[in-house]
Amino acid sequence: MQNIDYGKIIKRSWELTWKNKWLWVMGLVLAAFGGGSSGGSGGGGGSSSSNVNIPDASPSPNPTNIQNIREQTSYVLGEATNIFKNWVTGIPVGTWILLGLLILIVAVFTTAVLWVLTSWAKGALIAGLNMADMDEAVDLKKVSPKGIAKIKDLIIFNLISFGITTVLILGLIFIIGIGFLIKLLIPVLGIIWLILFGIVGVLGFIVAMVLFVMLSIYAERLIVLKDYSPWKAWKKGLSLSKGNFIPTFVMGIINSAIGCASGCVGLLILGLALGIPGYFLIAPSFDNGFHFPGAGQIIGIAILFLVFVSINSLIKAVFIVFNYGNWNLLFKEIFKEETKDE
Repeated sequence: MQNIDYGKIIKRSWELTWKNKWLWVMGLVLAAFGGGSSGGSGGGGGSSSSNVNIPDASPSPNPTNIQNIREQTSYVLGEATNIFKNWVTGIPVGTWILLGLLILIVAVFTTAVLWVLTSWAKGALIAGLNMADMDEAVDLKKVSPKGIAKIKDLIIFNLISFGITTVLILGLIFIIGIGFLIKLLIPVLGIIWLILFGIVGVLGFIVAMVLFVMLSIYAERLIVLKDYSPWKAWKKGLSLSKGNFIPTFVMGIINSAIGCASGCVGLLILGLALGIPGYFLIAPSFDNGFHFPGAGQIIGIAILFLVFVSINSLIKAVFIVFNYGNWNLLFKEIFKEETKDE
């Protein structure tokens, strides 16, 4: 096993990330479409007037009134259900089929667009970081064509990985299904089958998924930097993953730890920086009882929220570029070691 200087990799990767800010564009694309989070909240407000007389509380609810409320509620729900049922049954079957096809087409088109965007961003980012490591000038005009050139191969590679993963999942389901079938015929033998093959199958699947994640790291760089075909990159990526499991695993732990720490610190700083003005904006709404915020308060809170989302996305983008830089540098060391005797 070769000796990997992780400190050197991290330092160099950060230098490349900070110096070449055009690469943050690809990081933003991957942050937006490769996984992100969003949240929303809704609220309503009511107002009361001091001139409104509030009746005295009743000593106890009237059972007759409760029964009437229940009957009225049931009637309203029943009417709503009937209206919805009539609306659904009133639409021709052909219309439902066309609507289903339209939803399917939109879903497929959206997925295809996301795959193209993320494949472009991955290819351009990997190539751009490699150019930067060789002290070449990096900008969007130079790295974008390199990403475009690898879109097809990266998508084909993802399809290969998806197909193999699906086969593994179906195989695991088949093994467990056989166990249940045997259990129906021979209960004791079926239980033994489920315990043994269930545990072995699940553990094997977990190990396979870890290897597939590592495989993707190497295969994507083989495709972009070494012009491997998708299938050849898949096989070579698997070989590199198995032969360098420990250094790859350690690099993954380091990336996760840095990402988690930076994310927590970033959220804390953003929360303090934007939470304090947010508090002063919303606090007046609770003076003398809650009342709905004014237009100026709502606009101010919306601006703070947009600033929070924007800065948080930028932080995620920077550390995506940083992580890709770590993997690029690790790949270069491992690939050089693997091919020095060839």
